[in-house]
Amino acid sequence: MRVALIGDVHANLPALEAVLEHADEQEVEAIWNVGDFVGYGAFPNQVVKRLRQEQAVSIVGNYDRKVVGFKKKRDKWRKKKQAQKFLAFQWAHHTLTRKNHKYLRSLPEERELRIDGLRVLLTHASPASPREHLTLETSQQRLQELASLVETDVVVCGHSHRPFAREAGGVQFINTGSVGRPDDGDPRACYAVLDVGGRGLRVCHHRVAYDVGRAASALREQALPEAFAQMAILGHALDDVMKAPQEWDVPLEEPVPWDETDEERRLRMVRRLAESCEYEEEHSRHVTQLSLQLFDELRSLHYLGAEERSWLLYGGLLHDIGWVEGRKGHHKTSLRLILNGLDSPFDERERRIIGSIARYHRGALPKDKHDHFAALSPIDQYRVTILSALLRVADGLDRTHRNVVQDLSCDLSPHRIGVRCAVCMYPVPERDAALEKGDLLERAFDRELLIEWQPV
Repeated sequence: MRVALIGDVHANLPALEAVLEHADEQEVEAIWNVGDFVGYGAFPNQVVKRLRQEQAVSIVGNYDRKVVGFKKKRDKWRKKKQAQKFLAFQWAHHTLTRKNHKYLRSLPEERELRIDGLRVLLTHASPASPREHLTLETSQQRLQELASLVETDVVVCGHSHRPFAREAGGVQFINTGSVGRPDDGDPRACYAVLDVGGRGLRVCHHRVAYDVGRAASALREQALPEAFAQMAILGHALDDVMKAPQEWDVPLEEPVPWDETDEERRLRMVRRLAESCEYEEEHSRHVTQLSLQLFDELRSLHYLGAEERSWLLYGGLLHDIGWVEGRKGHHKTSLRLILNGLDSPFDERERRIIGSIARYHRGALPKDKHDHFAALSPIDQYRVTILSALLRVADGLDRTHRNVVQDLSCDLSPHRIGVRCAVCMYPVPERDAALEKGDLLERAFDRELLIEWQPV
């Protein structure tokens, strides 16, 4: 029986097509794929679809796991990953269809197969670790240790992008090499053919020329970094490509997802400003959440909509960024940082609105003598007044920064606004601060603010 062993296609459809055509000429009867369908290439959906059409027996690779799990790691990786690597995960995650996301999640990390009486283990990296690279330089002792961990005759792996076939401890180790992202200086696609029959087990690696220009052009058409195209052209890994002083070797300050909505872009920019000011994230998020709950509970009083709710979200997250320059007057510092720090798509009017919301979370109430407030139209001044009033109360409800208020709801009467707070401890500071900072809310709605505490 003859089997094509492939791996590390990395969304390079031209390379995959050339390998499959070559494998067909070798009269293979099956295709075994050791993972990394996606990452860096321009054809993630087409690669997954083609391998499914070929009925390839597949496992999931480390890049596949990172792409489908991108949302959970996005904030952490944005800070730690090289910008181009972050973008590769991000773009593939957003580009993959829901169906293909589901398929990749369904794949196992390993498979045990049989071929003419031989037991074969498919694993992406190593039987011991999904991060271990096995190459020709791996010591014989290490391969023997790995052989003792498995109960198979053959181990087929990828991950290192370096083809080899070695025997250790009675186990044949085969690295397929990389179909779509060779990094040994040979840009041709690489795969192996496993032949098992009367003369025992034979392995033959093949290097297959393909249309590298098509792969590079597709990356450029998607506006992906030129470094990705150079990886295909040169047959080198990203880190090696980035060492070359080319015009395209410009680090990205912040990758942008291709299907990012305007709202997502705005929120990303707000978070970037907040993080640059080393804001107290937990407190800011909690205050923002409480203010949005108040917004939703009091809709029948203010009649504001989605746009105003977004401004409150941004103002809440940024209300304390002025602390980066010290406590004194930090609310005024927050205003200045917002006016100067929020870029497009925020226009000057929106910066004034968001900055004013943050500025009035404490201290003086809105006044026409304040230049930033006076520059707003009467309707925008009304919006700022309402949204600042909600933020002031929410900030008071987290006076000690301990998330004492777990939830809230409101009861309305012609003369009162009752706020019922579910608390995890008796909130003396929160009670006093919220009532004190409720002055703007009482004035805005011409109602008395009452706060009720319910232990949870």
